[in-house]
Amino acid sequence: MFNIKTKKEMKIRMFILAVSMLLGIYAVQGAKTDKPFTIVIDAGHGGRDPGAMGKLVREKDINLAIALRLGARIEKGLPDVRVLYTRKTDIFLPLQDRANFVNENAADLFICIHTNAAENTSVHGVETFTLGLNKQESNLDVAMRENSVILLEDNYEANYQGFDPNSVESYIMFEFMQDQYIDKSLSFATLTQKAMSGKCKRNNRGVRQAAFWVLHKSACPSVLIEVGFISNQQEEKFLASDSGRDAMAGAIYDAVVEYKRDIDKKNGIAVAAPSKSLQTEKQVSSSSKNTGVVYKIQIAAVKKELSAKDPALKGLKNVKYYKEGGFFKYTYGEENTFSEIEQLRKSIRSKFPEAFVIAFKDGKKISVSEARAIEKK
Repeated sequence: MFNIKTKKEMKIRMFILAVSMLLGIYAVQGAKTDKPFTIVIDAGHGGRDPGAMGKLVREKDINLAIALRLGARIEKGLPDVRVLYTRKTDIFLPLQDRANFVNENAADLFICIHTNAAENTSVHGVETFTLGLNKQESNLDVAMRENSVILLEDNYEANYQGFDPNSVESYIMFEFMQDQYIDKSLSFATLTQKAMSGKCKRNNRGVRQAAFWVLHKSACPSVLIEVGFISNQQEEKFLASDSGRDAMAGAIYDAVVEYKRDIDKKNGIAVAAPSKSLQTEKQVSSSSKNTGVVYKIQIAAVKKELSAKDPALKGLKNVKYYKEGGFFKYTYGEENTFSEIEQLRKSIRSKFPEAFVIAFKDGKKISVSEARAIEKK
């Protein structure tokens, strides 16, 4: 048991350590230059660190499978986003190296994928953590378990400056932390929870705060997602399946799309346009190399032409229009296959629930059924 003097000295040391860490983070943040929006995806555990163990599968394998699926979706659906991975194979990676990778690449969003476990096998559901000191015992238990990988590293005492993931006293330092990214982290965490619980029909355990080393050392909005409990028989079966992993990756991707759209809107990124008005379908067709079938999503039909920044367009970029029957009909997206355009339509469904797919052949509008018949040939 620590005496009062020892506790006071430890608080002072932890305060100094926390300040030095913050200064390092600010220095990295200040070095950022103009670059693509960058997302770093971190598959928790790996190599000699299997994470939580289930009866069917190991946590590290679940995390990696979902991380790779998520990255592939972002790369395809958001081509203006740069996607990086802390690991793409089954390798061991120290927590500090993961955070360093985030900072070296000046990431705009850091997503850690993990799988939960509990002694009570009936516990189930998804939860998303942001950085913070929450003294609730269950939150501290999760933080201690995820931070304990530090003990597998060589020279961890020196590398982590005396931080002991199994000591409650070591977490005193987080009392002094003021996370400058907390608002954005909470925003993305909330979107993630909504998507996972809604799209995947998972039990929503909510957005929580805990003292994760890898989050507080990363100089950008950061979350740690627990995609379910490997200790629960039904959830382990779900997370061991391809369909379950696809569903979880899809839900997190939906959250990324919403988050990126909100960031663009707040940063004043306008809808792409050649002048003060939006591009017409005629202008697009004249510059397109594709002379076959093109699918688009129709999002609106109005009597009067809209400006590029009209609220009715809800911040979408690259919106175009064509004229038909006295209406300006606005479209979003261009794909050569129905499956791709349908996936895109689903990604904007929350803002445009009435949107539907239309089709063109060599610049001439045709029915979707005709287009699909041509596509099959």
